Amino acid sequence: MEEKEGHNYNSLDNEEEKTRFLREMFSEEQQLNKTYQQQTLQQQNRVSRGERTQQRQTRQNQTRQRQTKQTRHSSRTQSARASERQYREEGRKNLERKRKQKKKQRRKKMISTLLLLLICIGLCLGAFQFFRSLMMPSNPGVATDVGEDVAVTIPKGASTSDIAEILKEKDLIKSVFRFKLESKLNNYDGTFQQGNYTLNTSMTHQQIMELLQKGGEAEETYQLVIPEGFTVDKIAQRLQEQDIMTAEEFINEVNTGEFDYEFLKDLPTSTERRYKLEGYLFPATYTLYDGVTAHELIDKMLQRFEIEYTQNIKDSLEQSEHTLDEIVIMASIIEAEIQVPEERARAAGVIKNRLEQGMKLQIDATVLYAQGTTKDRVMESDLEYSSPYNTYQVEGLPIGPISNPGSAALEAALHPEDNNYIYYVVEKYGSSNHVFTETYEDFMKARENYLASRE
Repeated sequence: MEEKEGHNYNSLDNEEEKTRFLREMFSEEQQLNKTYQQQTLQQQNRVSRGERTQQRQTRQNQTRQRQTKQTRHSSRTQSARASERQYREEGRKNLERKRKQKKKQRRKKMISTLLLLLICIGLCLGAFQFFRSLMMPSNPGVATDVGEDVAVTIPKGASTSDIAEILKEKDLIKSVFRFKLESKLNNYDGTFQQGNYTLNTSMTHQQIMELLQKGGEAEETYQLVIPEGFTVDKIAQRLQEQDIMTAEEFINEVNTGEFDYEFLKDLPTSTERRYKLEGYLFPATYTLYDGVTAHELIDKMLQRFEIEYTQNIKDSLEQSEHTLDEIVIMASIIEAEIQVPEERARAAGVIKNRLEQGMKLQIDATVLYAQGTTKDRVMESDLEYSSPYNTYQVEGLPIGPISNPGSAALEAALHPEDNNYIYYVVEKYGSSNHVFTETYEDFMKARENYLASRE
């Protein structure tokens, strides 16, 4: 143990002093330890404060650095965001401009396409109309005028151009160019024959070309007039009276001759029909040459029917509920019964109304045709005559036409007047006009007036 202020523990005399000495020594040691600890603690505190200060400064610096970084980052972010917003705004504006440009381009393209399409449609329609005009008859849609016969002489060695000029001068064609072009397209160019021809102003280019290809006929001609409403029997009788051919030759060819026409393909072949071609021998004035045969004459008459059988009639026929043969039958009745032009469509309306109501037609002209006679008055006994032509006996239309109708009667049958008339009777004896009535009572009164006029 260390000495204290020059004293030694062993030099002490008693225990008490030793104890006191030890206490003092212990107290000093504790004090020294305490001081040392305090110094150490202070030093540690100083170090800790310094470290804490340094750490605090470091943290502050780090905080400032973070704040600075955050500020810089925020600035950069804000700047970037501003740039991005600006970029997006510019992009949006550019996109909008591009959309508008594309929209304008599309609009221009659509307008250009539409204009091009309209031009193409116009060109196609023009071409279609041009070529359609080439295929259509040159004189379509003849109504009541059946045309006029024109004598034409084609000289030897005449070219297609020369022939077209001759036809144009005779008013048989409207366009020299069209006739020449059709001749070329249809392989007629260079095949036309010299000679004398009788052409008609209502003939088509095709019909003219076919006739010119056959060659001219004899120069001596004569006229045959077939009035509207003539029957096969009356035509045959006139031919025999004019020494053109016998009635038997004509009638035999009517029933047995072979003719290639589209409108004849669906013709009924019933043996109960009196004459096969009744109704289709078109009434007109025909120019004939010596030696004409029954076949040639009938072919001319059927050819004239084909001229009348225009596209307008075909279109009207498609819209009606009847076949061509039924229309011809109705037209033949109208032609035989009605002489006043204004009454044809009205009488067609009566026929239509009776057919729709399921009534018998009861038309006197059918009775006379069934009997093969002509007279002013039909008697009650005549109505009992048994025949598929007698509309007092059969329901609906007779089995076939009872005359050969003209254009006006065909037109009336195709376009009947829309009325409620069921009956008609001649107004008075000797007149041609009729009284039309909706009721049987009014009909009987009109009939009594007619009978009274005969007395």
